[in-house]
Amino acid sequence: MNFFKRKFYKTYLSLLEFLGASDEEITKIQYFLKNNKKPNLSDPKEFMEKTLWLKLYYYTENYGKFVDKFEVRDYVEEKIGKQYLNDIFGIYDSVSEINFDALPNQFVIKGTHGSGYNVIVKDKNELNIDKTKKKLNQFLTEKYYYKFREAIYKNVKPRLIIEKYISEIDSDALIDYKFHCFNGKPEYVYLQKNKSKDITKCFYDMNWNKVLPEKFIPAFHNSDFKKPDNFDEMIRIAEKLCEGFLFLRVDLYSIGDKIIFGELTFFSNGGLIRSSIERFNKEFGELIKLPN
Repeated sequence: MNFFKRKFYKTYLSLLEFLGASDEEITKIQYFLKNNKKPNLSDPKEFMEKTLWLKLYYYTENYGKFVDKFEVRDYVEEKIGKQYLNDIFGIYDSVSEINFDALPNQFVIKGTHGSGYNVIVKDKNELNIDKTKKKLNQFLTEKYYYKFREAIYKNVKPRLIIEKYISEIDSDALIDYKFHCFNGKPEYVYLQKNKSKDITKCFYDMNWNKVLPEKFIPAFHNSDFKKPDNFDEMIRIAEKLCEGFLFLRVDLYSIGDKIIFGELTFFSNGGLIRSSIERFNKEFGELIKLPN
């Protein structure tokens, strides 16, 4: 897409948002800007097309408890047990409720109502509390639903949760295990590690066979990951958490011999970016069985 065409559609998108256009209209333009093609929502075939269908017509605000970073803890505890949850110090409706003096020297503050609302505190003595409060107040004013038009976030109450700081999770060498689950069954796991600003990543199936893109992509082709000793346990956890969902990504961490729940993801990148592994655009799409 050339510069002028992109500029036109960005302007058109801004106009649609200003005029209060439907989620479907806005989503179609967002997708077109990312992929230079329109999504087929009347008869979706590809992975992202079906993901968008789920986003717009199926996973509505009634599913909000699964993306609320505090409420989802009840679901996880019920399904697999609280031993897989990170410890928390509190849940807060407003910044004024937080007593920073009572917190430990290290902790993490997250907005419960979306992605990217994080403040990592490695040393409280170096924390600018006034600046942090302003940042947290900004988090609470934002409605994440408007970013990608994910109705699942529409009624999630903006709150702040403070979790235990785990140094391994903050490490560049940490591996994220993102299980792609279809109709209640994990099929593939996406692994990503950021080390010294270089990203390495891979897809593996549940038998730990590596899946590579058709074209050479260094981040994929130059990456090999050792199968974790607790991989079978991770699969069992993913199976329990994805039970009953048409598509769900279950994100886990493995630190030493301990598995820690990360989050449940319904729409990676808002459902807007096609896979760089071309076969997955078709295969993942075929794995999602939409209701009639």
